[in-house]
Amino acid sequence: MSKTITLGVDNHKTELEFWPVAEGIYALQWPGFLPGPGRLPGWGYVISFVVTGKDKALLIDTGFGNVDVKAFIEEHITRLPLMVINSHIHPDHSGGNGQFDVVYVEEHETDSEEGVYFYKIPGMRAACDAVVNGGEYRFAFLKDGDVIDLGDRKLDVIWIPGHTPGAIALFDRTTGVLLSGDAILKRVFYGSGIPFSQYRAALVKTKKFPIRTIWSAHWPEPLPTDFIDKMIYLIDTFDPEKTEPAGWDEPGMENVDLRMFCYGKDFDDPEFVAVSYNTDQLEKIMQ
Repeated sequence: MSKTITLGVDNHKTELEFWPVAEGIYALQWPGFLPGPGRLPGWGYVISFVVTGKDKALLIDTGFGNVDVKAFIEEHITRLPLMVINSHIHPDHSGGNGQFDVVYVEEHETDSEEGVYFYKIPGMRAACDAVVNGGEYRFAFLKDGDVIDLGDRKLDVIWIPGHTPGAIALFDRTTGVLLSGDAILKRVFYGSGIPFSQYRAALVKTKKFPIRTIWSAHWPEPLPTDFIDKMIYLIDTFDPEKTEPAGWDEPGMENVDLRMFCYGKDFDDPEFVAVSYNTDQLEKIMQ
């Protein structure tokens, strides 16, 4: 089960699209620019996920906040009580947080319970009224190894620092689906300055789960089950002298020296795996 998406264009949509990726798990594609094709696709659409259980449902990431995701889920997927998690708090994953009272994040992601608002990030579409007029929300905290119980299904919280300090994936025991956010991705932007050794250890830990399918937040198809092995190999063979420029043509990124190391030809190549990083952080990530 996957979604056919034309890469390299703005989808000009005003509503979410959704499709099932496994029993009781749904992908929600947000309106926005679609990346690629090519080696450096830059910003892209974001995909959130809804997991339904017997007693409650789980929303993983609130997207750009440019659609009333709460109303959409109630109309199209479920009216069960909704628990909300940010896989990390970048604005394309937490832009709709204002619709909810409590949003869970991993404990290393922020040291404050206060919510964060991103309404005026350059290049982001305007937030919808349901987000702008939403009440105050707060963060609550998860830990590595926590188990989320939705009634008749359980998900394991897996801390994978690298993209951000508190980035997580969630493993659904019922289907064997790993929902990896931006922690495991075709192109991981390594923005936390955490040593590669710590990221690698988290990937090895993740491999111990009986994963059948990997769904990430920025690709409309499942990643192959050996994808984590490819990422580990990429880290093990990292050579700063064999990287390439990977700058984004985005506001605020003009003076950031990004480099990328990868294998595979282009982003839409099934074999493509990449990590990009800020050269200012090279000394830290090589520790």
